[in-house]
Amino acid sequence: MQPNHTNKMDGMVAIVTGASRGLGRAIAKEFAAEGANLVVSARRSSPTGLAGTAVETAQQIRDAGGEALALTCDVADEEQVMAMVGQTIDVYGRIDVLVNNAGVMVLGKTLLEIMPDEWDQSISSNIKGVYLCSRAVLPTMIEQKKGSIINIGSRMATDPELGGGVLYSSSKAAIHMFSYCLADEVREHNIAVNILSPGGLKTEGSAAIPWTQRDWEQRVEPEAAGPSAVYLALQDASTFTGQLAARAEFGETWGK
Repeated sequence: MQPNHTNKMDGMVAIVTGASRGLGRAIAKEFAAEGANLVVSARRSSPTGLAGTAVETAQQIRDAGGEALALTCDVADEEQVMAMVGQTIDVYGRIDVLVNNAGVMVLGKTLLEIMPDEWDQSISSNIKGVYLCSRAVLPTMIEQKKGSIINIGSRMATDPELGGGVLYSSSKAAIHMFSYCLADEVREHNIAVNILSPGGLKTEGSAAIPWTQRDWEQRVEPEAAGPSAVYLALQDASTFTGQLAARAEFGETWGK
């Protein structure tokens, strides 16, 4: 345990989707270091039926002394989402935090270049997945009278000049508005819904984007977003909800 970890999430149960690498893995490991029990999921399956690199994430958490369960889940598939949530309840008995991180990046293409199957896959993962996962955990959080849903947003949702393109930027903008509206819906149940927009990170996904090489040295590792994610995980409707939080170079957090 590193000195700056103080078990702020001791005993909490968190689901992190898209946790096989990058930001999802970094958030999951930060939660575990703060004492949370983790369910980490990814879409692709290994021959054993577990989520290939999500297994690696879970193993890294366990190697560090934490508790984690790896599951296969395509967040655009309702049956798989319900199974993930059901297994979480069976193993840990509760759900305190959901991080909707899973998504597809189709960047920079013009509308005429985007094929219908690319559009459908992106919208299913980026928007339908957030809907299905949030819908699945809400009954448990309502019963508990507390919970936190963290949706991963993007600066590209509000700034077309960043190069996200019509598909990715539109899907992230939809996530932002989904979060604001859901926060109002579930406020009476003491459930927080917030957006984490971590800014320019050095991830496997961003490395594949040609124009990110121009500012690569100014980007930060995904672990830098961990403390902001922990902060959001600890919130409820009485403290901080319906907000856009961003990890800036100096650690500031802004309201929407």
